[in-house]
Amino acid sequence: MVRIQAGDHAALAALLDRYGRLVLGIGSRVLRDSGEAQELVQDVFLRVYKKSQLFDPQKGSPRSWLIQVASNAAFNRREYLNLRRFYDARNLDDFVDVIQAPGDVEYIAQLRQSGTTLRAAFQQLNEKQRLTLELYFFEGCTIREISQRLNESLDNTRHHYYRGLERLRTVVRNQSAKDA
Repeated sequence: MVRIQAGDHAALAALLDRYGRLVLGIGSRVLRDSGEAQELVQDVFLRVYKKSQLFDPQKGSPRSWLIQVASNAAFNRREYLNLRRFYDARNLDDFVDVIQAPGDVEYIAQLRQSGTTLRAAFQQLNEKQRLTLELYFFEGCTIREISQRLNESLDNTRHHYYRGLERLRTVVRNQSAKDA
């Protein structure tokens, strides 16, 4: 980061090589669109280059700062796209490649088993935990959006989220141990 702060383009390229996939993953998860996620990578690294003076090594690592910049940029972009109804125009034809499973029988069997385990784990959550996790993972809502939708405080929503995740981990871990 010191080299980037000094204007070294090679250092920026090295940072992109090292963390580009991480930023792309954040973008893909938040934006749910590969084209938008790829644009986010460019925007984030351009922002990092322009705002590199804001990085303070006393507050954390370059990786954690980059994750924060990428997350903020992704959520801002998603809000922008939502306001312009970007996601409303999407239809199932856009997701055909994602929906079609490979012909590998073993892979399909694993997916079915994982789906069964996950459905069983979700049944063991209380209603608030289940709804919070469904909104977060399947609808892509932020914790703040979920708290507004459920008319809950932000702290309560976080509580439901983290307790639900811990319960899912426990149930899935126990099921995996039984299957092994």
